[in-house]
Amino acid sequence: MILFTCFIIGMVSHVLSDSAGCAPPQLLDEQLTRLSQDFNINHPDVGNGGAIFTNMLMKYKQIPEKNVILEAVLRSYLDLFKVLKQKSEVKDHISIVANSLNECATSAKYRMQNDLLNDLKKLSNIKWDDQMVQRKAILELREVLNVVKDTGKKRRKRNMGRRPRI
Repeated sequence: MILFTCFIIGMVSHVLSDSAGCAPPQLLDEQLTRLSQDFNINHPDVGNGGAIFTNMLMKYKQIPEKNVILEAVLRSYLDLFKVLKQKSEVKDHISIVANSLNECATSAKYRMQNDLLNDLKKLSNIKWDDQMVQRKAILELREVLNVVKDTGKKRRKRNMGRRPRI
């Protein structure tokens, strides 16, 4: 758990680098430096097992997907900081960084992503053995297939517009 915590704190600055509405960078740099020292992130074991979040952030190139995963990462950090706030020696550092993360996560840029994440969670929690859920799913199937078909048409039209004319 300690190694996990150390690595996460070391990666906060990367998550905050592109976020607007967060605390001033110099204030965060100071707090992140203090947290880094408190958690000894330079210990050789911290790098074992690879990155936790940065691989996910780098995997997605399109802005909508990147924003969704970034919002989930911000929420994960907020969950971590709830646990870390119980440690009195890092409470002040955590509070400043957590407030900044919370500002980032609640900005208009991430509100839609939060809704999307909540919808994805709802989808993963559907109880497929419930007969009423099965009936509703079958009832909506035709409409879902129409949305898939329409989405494919829009993508083809958009791609056709980008093709160079000969």
